[in-house]
Amino acid sequence: MAKIKKTRYKNDLFLKSLGQHCRQLRKQKGLSIDRLAKESDQLSTGTIDRLERGLADSQVLVLLRYAEVLGYSILDLFSFLKDNPELAIYKDPRIIPYEEGGKAPARHVPVYPLKVAAGRFGNSELTHESTPIGWVDASLKNDNSDYFAAFVRGQSMQPKINDGDLCLFKRYTGGSRQGHIFLIQARGLKNSETDESFVVKKYVRQTPGRQSEDDDMSIIHLVSENSKFPPIILMGASDDEIQVLAEFIRVIKA
Repeated sequence: MAKIKKTRYKNDLFLKSLGQHCRQLRKQKGLSIDRLAKESDQLSTGTIDRLERGLADSQVLVLLRYAEVLGYSILDLFSFLKDNPELAIYKDPRIIPYEEGGKAPARHVPVYPLKVAAGRFGNSELTHESTPIGWVDASLKNDNSDYFAAFVRGQSMQPKINDGDLCLFKRYTGGSRQGHIFLIQARGLKNSETDESFVVKKYVRQTPGRQSEDDDMSIIHLVSENSKFPPIILMGASDDEIQVLAEFIRVIKA
């Protein structure tokens, strides 16, 4: 009788986020890895290094001892979860955690951190972090291979998209952009709310009359729904200089 191959659950996003947070707590205490290892009298420098780099699973007692030496409770090591909407997977009942080797549930789409989605759908070099963090039911009956979900941060698209909303997107493959909301990357673009090189905005293109054949005065406005946020104006930008990665479809309701 053939043995059933069991897959081992692992979430790189969580491990790396936990490790980065632990490193910040250690540095706030002014301790090096060597000093922390000596004061713990039980944790090796290798164990601490792997924890902080997110390279290996850590036993609860390792985390407990790590926190004790720094003067924190073990809950303090997980405080990074509450302010990170991309890690809301761990308290969001809609999301099924990703399991390596597992199949996507029917009608579900992958959930990516928005930064990873921007890289993946922008055809940049992919890493292991391009694997989804989970699956969410989008109630799609037909082919859903071009769809994904991501948490959107910021207040600029309120009330259509609230801060931390889980949103459904579809890969952009062509068609009219005018007046539609997209996940967009552009040369020199900076998101004032997240400090990233991509935004979720309404695309509005204006083309004033040309003064000469060499005059390219096309103006693209990336417009917020919230009137408190002024539009991002791209002067003389061609469509090739602006990567429209995916179209916003709707907020996935709780």
